[in-house]
Amino acid sequence: MQPGRRNGGRMQQDKALQIMLRGDNVMLTGPAGSGKSYLLSKFVNKARRQRKKVVVTATTGLAAAHLGGQTIHSWSGMGLDNKLHEDYTYMMSEGRKKLIRKTDVLIIDEVSMMHDYNLDMVDQAMKIVRENEEPFGGMQVILCGDFFQLPPVQQGGNGKFITESKAWQALELSVCYLEEQHRADDLRLQEILNAMRAGDMKQKHLKWLLARKGIEPPEEVTRLYTINVDVETLNAQKLAEVPGDSHYLLRTSKGGFGSIQQLERNVLAPAVLELKQSAVVMAVKNDPEQRFANGSTGVVIDFTDDGLPIVKFKGKRPIIVYPDIWELKSGDKTTASITQVPLRLAYAITVHKSQGMTLDAAEIDLTKAFVEGMGYVGLSRVKNLDNLYLKGINQRALMVSTEAQKIDAALRLRSKELL
Repeated sequence: MQPGRRNGGRMQQDKALQIMLRGDNVMLTGPAGSGKSYLLSKFVNKARRQRKKVVVTATTGLAAAHLGGQTIHSWSGMGLDNKLHEDYTYMMSEGRKKLIRKTDVLIIDEVSMMHDYNLDMVDQAMKIVRENEEPFGGMQVILCGDFFQLPPVQQGGNGKFITESKAWQALELSVCYLEEQHRADDLRLQEILNAMRAGDMKQKHLKWLLARKGIEPPEEVTRLYTINVDVETLNAQKLAEVPGDSHYLLRTSKGGFGSIQQLERNVLAPAVLELKQSAVVMAVKNDPEQRFANGSTGVVIDFTDDGLPIVKFKGKRPIIVYPDIWELKSGDKTTASITQVPLRLAYAITVHKSQGMTLDAAEIDLTKAFVEGMGYVGLSRVKNLDNLYLKGINQRALMVSTEAQKIDAALRLRSKELL
């Protein structure tokens, strides 16, 4: 029997790992729970043992934090614009250029959230810095993600899936489509998610889902909402229930009005951060001293004399969290900067922010789902239907993108060609 022909002609993890280790540019995909993150970690360990310099990035800070990496925007130095700045190389430190030139393998996770032009920008940036006209300056590229997850956020109608980019074509990717379920220990949940992907939700699937509606969740459960205002409302409500005095930390900014606005859209630290002792918080930036990562959660245990929070992050010793700076650059000039303690309340998070997480249990409110894929992302965060507490759901939450379905079908075919 040929490798990979077992299990009905499905791509096995061992076969995918072999393809990645032989140096192919790879698109690693498959449904939630198919083991993509596990396989990436395994690949990173093996490649590093082969003395390869592997860089792990993701499209969002939270996804990057789960893999112990950083955002692709930050690592590549391409910034937050929709095209590479003409002074790109001059605004980059020699140290960062050196790191990019030494990189053998670049991993980009959660690529469904990346715009086509962003992938082209990274490609262009790597060619410039590495002085090499091969795709991505000659480094091996591993893209990972599921196109049924949330699509790129539309900016004035611009931006498509990365499959529309020039870089996608140039990379000549080997597609590794994982299908075997490793996460779901509940066949009903797996069947619901598969039906959503196929656009074939039946009455029994709805019945299973709606049976989880109205059940009171445990107090400590993570709550997922589709819109920011609901997250902020619940966070404020939960903070009000915490006894004790509030401490207020104000965000400051410098620069031109337009540049500050652009930066604010990409900074999760609130303008006014209200905290109390025992408040549950989440870090919104990687710590320069690596004491916490973007996405780390913890509890405020005290405050310093000058009002800075002392936070006990999960699995860490208590630390003082100092203000940090976010900057927007044009060439070597800083056009805007924002300073704030890099925290926000974490009683609830948006479905967008939950992408890439596996939760023990979750209360999910999908009554205001406004884009295809939102329901799929929310429901696939848990392993078991019995650990899902459904506050409500609308029709859109059950829909997935027809474009994603077409891309997925094409990727399945390309993966089968490698078996």
